[in-house]
Amino acid sequence: MGAKIGVLVANDHALFREMLCLILHQKKSIKIVGEAVNGLQAIDVISNLKPDVVLLDISMPNMDVIKVITQIREKSPKTKVLVFSKDPEETIIFKALKAGAKGYLCKDLSINDLIKAIQVVHNGELWIERKMMARFFEREAIANSKAEETTTNQDEVLTPREKEVLSCLAKGYSNKEIANALFISEKTVKSHMNNIFRKLKVSRRIEAILYAINRKIR
Repeated sequence: MGAKIGVLVANDHALFREMLCLILHQKKSIKIVGEAVNGLQAIDVISNLKPDVVLLDISMPNMDVIKVITQIREKSPKTKVLVFSKDPEETIIFKALKAGAKGYLCKDLSINDLIKAIQVVHNGELWIERKMMARFFEREAIANSKAEETTTNQDEVLTPREKEVLSCLAKGYSNKEIANALFISEKTVKSHMNNIFRKLKVSRRIEAILYAINRKIR
């Protein structure tokens, strides 16, 4: 088995936080490396511990979720952020995703889904319900369509296979699902993804998906 995924839990409700840490501590693939009770403490602890994944409650006190996520990305670029909330507002969730969060969790999700979400974002993929993902990208595509288009047609630099990978990505496929759909290995998918990111001059899956939607590569 590979190295454990270092997880930090940031939540101001002591009972929920302690129960979550206790449950995750029992999983062989996960190691709890720290806790935080508000946004300011989360930034400080993450800066020192550099966890692989942080579970961030977006309703904690002393926290502007966008500023916190932005600072986490600045101070610990490799840390993946999963946001969660009991009563989510889509607008806040969408802002968190644009700021760099890798996914959103409902507080009523199962333990198995929580573990899977941690593993998925740790691998650099997104974790978000597909219906919510569709609404998010539709909203962003409309906003981006109003912006001035660049004169460079970057579609031309993508190979046919890279366009197929990008098309699958825009449909919400994980790396494993892309590999199965195109009959290639996950390692090959990651190689194509790296090339796509480099050619499109993007650094996140969300940016690549928005590009695909705006260019109707689906």
